[in-house]
Amino acid sequence: MNNFLRFSLAFSVFLGGMGTALPLVAQKKGNVNPFPYPYGNPVVKHMYTADASPHVMPDGRVWMVTSVDHPDGGGYATMHSYHTFSSADMVQWVDHGEVLNVWDVIGSDKEPEGEDWALWAPDMIYHNGKYYLYFPLRILHTDTVSANGGRVVTSYIAVAESNSPDERFTVINPKIEGTRGIDPAVFLDDDGKKYLYFGNHFGALLTDDMRELATAPVHMEVHDDHFMEAIWMHKRAEKYFLSYHRHYGKPIDPNNPDDPEREKSRLDFGVSDSPLGPFQYQGVLNRELGVNVNEGPVLPGYDFVPWRLYQSNHGGIVEFHGKEYLFYHTSALSSWWQDYFEGPGTWTQRSVCVDEIVYDNQGMPLPVQQSLRGVDLVRVTQPALLTVDFSTAIPHKNASLRDKSIQVTGGNASVTFPRVNLGSGYYYARLQAQGSEQGAVEFHLDSADGPLIGTILFRETGAGPDVYETFLRGGAGIHDLVLVYTSDNKKDSVTLSALSCLAGAPAAVKMKKTR
Repeated sequence: MNNFLRFSLAFSVFLGGMGTALPLVAQKKGNVNPFPYPYGNPVVKHMYTADASPHVMPDGRVWMVTSVDHPDGGGYATMHSYHTFSSADMVQWVDHGEVLNVWDVIGSDKEPEGEDWALWAPDMIYHNGKYYLYFPLRILHTDTVSANGGRVVTSYIAVAESNSPDERFTVINPKIEGTRGIDPAVFLDDDGKKYLYFGNHFGALLTDDMRELATAPVHMEVHDDHFMEAIWMHKRAEKYFLSYHRHYGKPIDPNNPDDPEREKSRLDFGVSDSPLGPFQYQGVLNRELGVNVNEGPVLPGYDFVPWRLYQSNHGGIVEFHGKEYLFYHTSALSSWWQDYFEGPGTWTQRSVCVDEIVYDNQGMPLPVQQSLRGVDLVRVTQPALLTVDFSTAIPHKNASLRDKSIQVTGGNASVTFPRVNLGSGYYYARLQAQGSEQGAVEFHLDSADGPLIGTILFRETGAGPDVYETFLRGGAGIHDLVLVYTSDNKKDSVTLSALSCLAGAPAAVKMKKTR
């Protein structure tokens, strides 16, 4: 056996005919390999990361918040912090450091007596000038046994807030009432409504302040009995794609890893016309880790990569300048650090990988081809900020152009900005408005009933003018940009005085921490 293999085993499976033990549960395998990791995937190579949630933020960069697996092992119970990372090109990633720790949530550096706390898979989103981090608290009650002799666990979702994704987050609601379970995912729809997903396929509307559920959770239909965890919402071409990690069988027999009788550890997905379903099951998004990865190392004596035998997954999807990407995790880095690729690494010391999603001619994603190379570098050459010229505006019913502003009266109106070049993607719209307390501005492409790509929902804020922002989904190419103002109050009026589209090109990162 390789001298660098240092296993601490709970129990083992044996490779037939080789007399070599591979750990099924390896609590603490030392990171003894000092050499740089030789491949593009995983994308973070200096620490263990998992459960990535990717989003394009107003600086134009792709940001992800990740769970952190402890370098000394110990399993899921040792997941105590979150880091944020960002990239301008999908290849080079900057670590912005820890943004939340379990001690920030507990309020001390000691867990309550008889409780073991952990922070599992999070999600982070930008909305109206703030960043919101949704995270699950998993509390194991170590001194309590259930009626059937099992462990007693409490789990629910909390939320923290920050002014910047690279700054410390402050907990603003330590327990969102109505939530239970793990793996939150937050989603801003094109109509301005915000949704929180969590647990065993539950979903609910969020309040405008992002702190509470606005509606009772819905147990969504997914038409799949294998749903387990890691819910994620993605929208494309007006369809809602719900992906998740399914139940699977273990251990994996190294002599028959593709056993058709064993349930596979996959990311699957369903599709709906509604953000709360029902979702019609469609198939595989990402096959078991290591499947069809033919480049790079193989486990000695076998024809598959060393991390093929250990399965844990969690998916996140982001669109970035015309391509879509799946974020997932593997134990490839721990296999290298611990075993020089001679063993599978450690199941709960995982690392984020990224590969491209390709769609068929029906608009359905093909199973993602996992790779060690990773994705191509993205170069964005357009300006970061696009100022929309009000002098070109064409006002329609109930709207009029007044000295570089648009005056809307009568509760409903629209205005067209012709031939706006949105390039390869502008991800946010910023609008200065004054006067409305309850209306909304919808952003459409090409006509007032064309594709809806974002909505600003006004709120009562007192004296203005006020600056609002919204996410734009599908804001690319040359289009007439049509703003449609709606309000139930027929006497409502609003003045729109400035409009810009931003996040067209990634900003240079401001390094606040050294690495």
